[in-house]
Amino acid sequence: MKHSFEVKLAAVNHYLAGHAGIISTAKLFQLSHTSLSHWINLFLLHGPRALDCRHKRSYSPEDKLCVVLYALGHSESLPRVAARFNIPSHNMVKNWIKGYRKSGNEAFIRRRKEKSMTRSDDTHENEANMTPEEMKNELRYLRAENAYLKAMQEHLLEKKRQELEKKRKSSGA
Repeated sequence: MKHSFEVKLAAVNHYLAGHAGIISTAKLFQLSHTSLSHWINLFLLHGPRALDCRHKRSYSPEDKLCVVLYALGHSESLPRVAARFNIPSHNMVKNWIKGYRKSGNEAFIRRRKEKSMTRSDDTHENEANMTPEEMKNELRYLRAENAYLKAMQEHLLEKKRQELEKKRKSSGA
């Protein structure tokens, strides 16, 4: 069920003012406590504008990959990850993770490519014969692939840094 910006803001303010707990506030405003909890996280992380979901959002493959890698690399709950990245539903994040585990970065790229375009090195023997639309699709694919590789490298470097830090702390250095 969709709730207006005003209802969301009133419920969040009611809770944050200390008038009631999450469950009582949710009952008072006839909401689920999980929705209210998500809105509270959104509000605290991004301010009141994050509660206004009138605009349909679309996420690039790079955005999805960034969220997935963050979720997999940190011990935050999916609702908290969704709130951190201002994503309306933790189920969206859960689906991205499922797709990533099943297909890797292809899970995000596939939807952005034209259905007729398949990715293989011998698809186009001569780039001069490519149409402008094929060139755009190829460029989009390569950019997404590059972003994936950069994000993966950053993720691995961060993981390595954390391991080194943990090792340093445990050795007392």
